[in-house]
Amino acid sequence: MNGSKVLTVDAVIPGDGIPVPADVRTAAKDSMRPVIVICPGFLGYRRWGFFPWISERLALAGFHVVTISFSHSGTDDETGMITRPAEFASNKVSTELSDLDRVLRWTGSSAFPFPASTPRGLLGHSRGGSVSILTANSFPEVRSIVTWSTPSRLDRYTARRKKEWKRTGTLEFSDSRSLVPLHLDYSYYEDIDSNRERYDVPAAAAALKIPHLVVHGERDAAVSISEAKAFFELPGSGERRLETIKGCGHTFGVIHPLVKPTPSLEKAASLTVEWFASTLAGV
Repeated sequence: MNGSKVLTVDAVIPGDGIPVPADVRTAAKDSMRPVIVICPGFLGYRRWGFFPWISERLALAGFHVVTISFSHSGTDDETGMITRPAEFASNKVSTELSDLDRVLRWTGSSAFPFPASTPRGLLGHSRGGSVSILTANSFPEVRSIVTWSTPSRLDRYTARRKKEWKRTGTLEFSDSRSLVPLHLDYSYYEDIDSNRERYDVPAAAAALKIPHLVVHGERDAAVSISEAKAFFELPGSGERRLETIKGCGHTFGVIHPLVKPTPSLEKAASLTVEWFASTLAGV
């Protein structure tokens, strides 16, 4: 893949609160093309690991591609370090849903840097996939969705951990991308707990009337393959397909920074490009 053929625009999407940063890529800046929005998961951001690579791959396949960092990622996108831990701590699922809503509206506005045709596609990794599923039905322009390594449950905490979280007000953990311990405010859990019906990800997936490709690593220790299968337990009218990538985990064998795409990532990318080409082209 020759990245020199792809133009990248560094964009900032304004709105209430903290802006959403995005990289917008295209291989045909004057052509009207469908738009695909890529959403990272927990601890992810627009320039982590495989996101620039898959964005270029989709741009070369005939799409304008918007790869975002959620507004409360707390990440310095140049260094990849989480330098704003207070922003990170105050993040919520509702915040990310609002961010994606903002981004999709922006892609249809005069502020979008390239001529866009009506169809939109969503590609989400991990929690970004859950947010994409919960958003897709709110936008008739969204005609296709692909989710990678996506959890079917947003409440992933034991009763004991939630009790301690409520007592202290914070859930603390460490990550190599932060020089200080990170934490999530208890408001993160309160948001999930008060929106259980709205945040029912399998129900939202079943309600989709658009094509949905689920891609999951066979050895994903962070999100079990059983959660990918949960998207197929309820009846639905939209086209749905599960593709399991053998021998790989949550990030398809990729670490940051990406030096060379793994065979597992190549497989996930090929499936994704083919899916969007067949479901968005000519729509």
